[in-house]
Amino acid sequence: MTDLFQFLVSGLTIGSIYALVGLGYYLVYISTRVINFSHGALVQLGGVAALSMLVSWRLPYPSVFLVTFFVMAAVGILFDRFLVGPAGRGDVLTSILMTVGGFIFFEQAIYVFWTKDELLFPAISGERPFDIFGIMVVPQALWILGITFLALAVLWLFFSKSVYGSAMMAAAEKPEAALLMGISVRTMTSLAWGLATGLGAVAGILIAPITFAGGSLCAEIGIKGFVAAVLGGITYAPGVVAGSLLLGVIEALTTGYISSGWKDAISFTLLILILAVRPQGLMGRTQKEKV
Repeated sequence: MTDLFQFLVSGLTIGSIYALVGLGYYLVYISTRVINFSHGALVQLGGVAALSMLVSWRLPYPSVFLVTFFVMAAVGILFDRFLVGPAGRGDVLTSILMTVGGFIFFEQAIYVFWTKDELLFPAISGERPFDIFGIMVVPQALWILGITFLALAVLWLFFSKSVYGSAMMAAAEKPEAALLMGISVRTMTSLAWGLATGLGAVAGILIAPITFAGGSLCAEIGIKGFVAAVLGGITYAPGVVAGSLLLGVIEALTTGYISSGWKDAISFTLLILILAVRPQGLMGRTQKEKV
C-alpha cells in the first residue's frame, strides 16, 4: 500500500507540471483555435533561461520566477504578433504550421545559446526527501504542487473577477460581438499568448530539477502537455487540469508496476482512444454553432 501512495504522489507531481503546460495549449486554443506546437520548446526555453539567471546572474529564486515569466510572456506575445497572427489571416492551418516552425526555431536557439545536452538544474530548497507516513517526498514535489495550484487559483481569479479576464473570454467566444463592445480581439489574443508562454516558462523551471532542462526535452514535454489537454478536454480548463493529473498518475503507476518503457506507449494509446471515442475530451464540452 505504501508503494501505491508513493506512486500516486509522484503521479500528482508530474501531473501538476502537465497541467501548467496543458493550460498553455488551452489558452491559445480557445483564443485562436490554433494548436501551439511550439509550446514544448518555449517551456524548455524558459527553463534554460532561468538556469542562466540562477547560475550566471545569481538572482534569487523568487526573482527568477518573476523575470522568466514576464520575459517569456513577451516572447510569446511577439511570436504571435509578428508571425503566427499575420500568418493566420489566410487560414488556421497556416498558423499551426507557423507554430511548428517556431518549435524548430526555439529548439535550435537552445542548442546554439546553451547546449544540446541535458542541464542539471538546482532544486528550490534542497533534494533531501521528507518521510511522510512512510512516503518519501522530495521538497521539489511540494513546491511543484504548491506553485501549480497557486497559479491555477490566480488564473481562476483573473478570468472570473477581472475585467481583462472577462474581455479575453468574450473575445474568444464571440469575437464579432466583442468588437462591437469595444474589445480589441487582437490585444486579447496576444494577452492569451503571453499568459500561456509565461505559465509554460514556470512549468519549465519547476520540472527542470527533476528531469533536467535542455532542447532535447522540448518535444517530450510538449507532447505530454498536449496529450493531457486533449485527454481532459482542451476547451475546458478544469478538464485540462483533471486530464493532466490523470495522465501523471497513470504514467507513475505504469512505471512502478509494469515498466518505464511502457509509459509513453500507454500515454499515446490514451490519446488515440479519447480522440476516437470522445474527441472533446473526458470533460470537454461540445460546442454548437448556429448557421
